[in-house]
Amino acid sequence: MAPHVAQINIGTMLAPTDDPLVAEFMDNLDRINADADRAPGFVWRLQTDDGNATSIHAFDDPLTLVNMSVWVSVDALKDYVYRTEHVDFFRRRAAWFVPDAKRVALWWIRPGEVPAIDDAVRRVTFLERRGPSPYAFGFGRTPAQLILEPTVPDDADTVELIHRLDAELEAAATGPGQNHFGLDTAEVTGGNGVMLRARLDDRLVGCGAVRRIEPRVGELKRMFVDPAARGAKVGAAVLDQLELHAARLGLDELKLETGPRQDAALRLYASAGYEPCEPWGAYVATRDTSLCMRKVLRSDNAAHDR
Repeated sequence: MAPHVAQINIGTMLAPTDDPLVAEFMDNLDRINADADRAPGFVWRLQTDDGNATSIHAFDDPLTLVNMSVWVSVDALKDYVYRTEHVDFFRRRAAWFVPDAKRVALWWIRPGEVPAIDDAVRRVTFLERRGPSPYAFGFGRTPAQLILEPTVPDDADTVELIHRLDAELEAAATGPGQNHFGLDTAEVTGGNGVMLRARLDDRLVGCGAVRRIEPRVGELKRMFVDPAARGAKVGAAVLDQLELHAARLGLDELKLETGPRQDAALRLYASAGYEPCEPWGAYVATRDTSLCMRKVLRSDNAAHDR
């Protein structure tokens, strides 16, 4: 079944929702939302028992509101945004919202999946920092369909990805004793960690995992992107999702080990804020063939606010 598309729209109101300055917007909100609910291709939208999301505060600023929805296709979403009465309010949003505070992102989602706010905010931040990609994009050119799905190391298809990773590491080895530290299913399940794999237009092209190594510290493992998919920011997407799951696991810091000749990986980690650190655990004995890095994870609000 084809992926659905999710969207997040973040805006900061000029005044509280009960202020006369934004009364016209609030008075019409239920009607515009009802139009969305009836629109062809509509699947889901974020709302409370009030029928909207104005009481959901994902940021410290109570005037910053979040709108999220899911549609069967980008075209269905565009039809609602630009070809219904919604477009009139879209064009007039400067009357109720701070103009330069608008933040929007779209991304692919598995059918039946309900997007989470913490994931959605990471997507829009990713788009703003790295530009459009299959992981997060805007209303312009629609990219390839990227889905990140949970997996475990002993899944047959994931095993094949790991074999391709090991072959690449072997080819880039700096000498005998290339490091191949394993990963068990128990390390990425039951609250101990998470493993993900990436599908680009339904083709498995990458994977990665995070495992807990101390109560508040995790380690990134088995990061791999097929050479044919490089340039589509798949590695950065997997890394971003692993950091999201690390935060959900209550981890404050992430560490990783890679090879000193893994130039693309080193650029990715550096661009995401990882810095060299002293080796730990088993990597102390392989410091000649290992390069270790770490990153302190920021709190959700610190990561989301700009």
